[in-house]
Amino acid sequence: MENKKQKVEKIINIVVYLIQVITSIIVLWTMYVIGSIPLRYIVIAGVVLSLILVGEYFLIFYKKPKSKRSIITQVVSLLLSIVLIIGSNYLYKFGKVVDLMGGNSFQSRAISVITLKDSDILNEKLLEGKKLGMITFMDKDSMDYAVKDINKNIGKVSSVDHKDFNELITALYDKKVDAIILDEAFRELATTDHSHFDEETRVVYQVKKQVGQVNAKNVDVTQKPFLVYISGNDEYGEISAISRSDVNMLVVVNPSTHQVLLVSIPRDTYYPLHRNGQYDKFTHAGMYGLEESLATLQDLLHEDINYYVKLNFTSFMNVIDALDGITIDVPKYPCLHSDDGTFTTKIGKYTISPGINTFDAKHALAFVRERKSFVAGDFVRGQNQQLMMKAILDKVCSPKILTSFSGILDAISGSVETNLSSEEINALIQMQLSDMPTWDVQTCQIKGDPVNKPCYSLGFQNASVVVPWENSIQEVIDNIDKVVAGEKITTSTGEEAEDGE
Repeated sequence: MENKKQKVEKIINIVVYLIQVITSIIVLWTMYVIGSIPLRYIVIAGVVLSLILVGEYFLIFYKKPKSKRSIITQVVSLLLSIVLIIGSNYLYKFGKVVDLMGGNSFQSRAISVITLKDSDILNEKLLEGKKLGMITFMDKDSMDYAVKDINKNIGKVSSVDHKDFNELITALYDKKVDAIILDEAFRELATTDHSHFDEETRVVYQVKKQVGQVNAKNVDVTQKPFLVYISGNDEYGEISAISRSDVNMLVVVNPSTHQVLLVSIPRDTYYPLHRNGQYDKFTHAGMYGLEESLATLQDLLHEDINYYVKLNFTSFMNVIDALDGITIDVPKYPCLHSDDGTFTTKIGKYTISPGINTFDAKHALAFVRERKSFVAGDFVRGQNQQLMMKAILDKVCSPKILTSFSGILDAISGSVETNLSSEEINALIQMQLSDMPTWDVQTCQIKGDPVNKPCYSLGFQNASVVVPWENSIQEVIDNIDKVVAGEKITTSTGEEAEDGE
């Protein structure tokens, strides 16, 4: 009887010990294959786990008769195995997120066929033989693609080309056309003068068009300086959808000097589009695809941009929530409706005062989008976006990130898109974990004069724009060149230039 009991106890000891051996191997293998963990950390983890296994081996298999030491060690071993399994899961999840971010991402266009709510066209099957309005001068390829799809999958339709969005929408309301074809990237632009358009119309058919990926200009990101364009679009939902770029920021990184320069480009910056040389707001470049924003920004600054990172307001809010809020020291800006710098956001009607503020996701979004409250308008919004970016960087690069690790992974999974490869992302993470550098973050922005000028995407109708000052552009270029050259700079964001152009 005693021998049988001893055999069972021996089997249990072996099983428990093998479980920890296997989980230790799994966690070390996972650390290695995800590519983000520096080798020395893997070696240290291997040595520690090996020592634990050796110690547990003697505690479990070499015990005194009737000693409870083996049982206690088994319990500890099982608990440690559970911790290792959870750790392996987090590491695997992290690796998958990096792979997803660094994968080959394609942009997509959603092109809708829209009718009035009271139209007899209740679904796409009733579109055959109908007259559809559209605009081709901005993106003829997409309109031709949509018409071809409709003719193939639904039935023959006729089309009427219009000169601008106002004429197009008016034709729909006046029932001169049965429906209109509208690229969803242009919806907000098209419906500026029709505040109830979304409620008064409905989408009866939608065509999806895949657009090619934006290639990176790769460098060794741990050794060479590189530039990253950050595009924050004003859409909620799929990150791959083409839309206006509401937040435009250029990040210049020098990994050798550990200096970062954040450059804000006001969304209304008035400059020729790369695609045709026609003057337009910079925010409108995003409606023609991310590559257009990149090319136009390169024309403006005469700098090669290596990579991009794209996020929308959905992903922005998810990240802030995962970080358990963001704390910002809000400056005292000249405001239109107060003398003490207190302002109320248009979105959410949140009251924000100068000084230390802790924002949840909704407050943070309202803060970075606000511009109507300030005398300097969009220039202040650009500064606030830089403050938010610095606060996020500080929190992400601090040990506090460990408490938010799982939430961060969930937030950025599928919500952030970049053409940095997974290998480059892993190399940057390895560098941060190995050296733990303190990054010196400097900021500057393009400034200019707010005026009314004709915009290409509005059919050359006048709109409020910012004509950039030449000296402001040159100052930004000089700052970028200095950071790239390894020269430490100190900027003075927020100070008004002494003169204009």
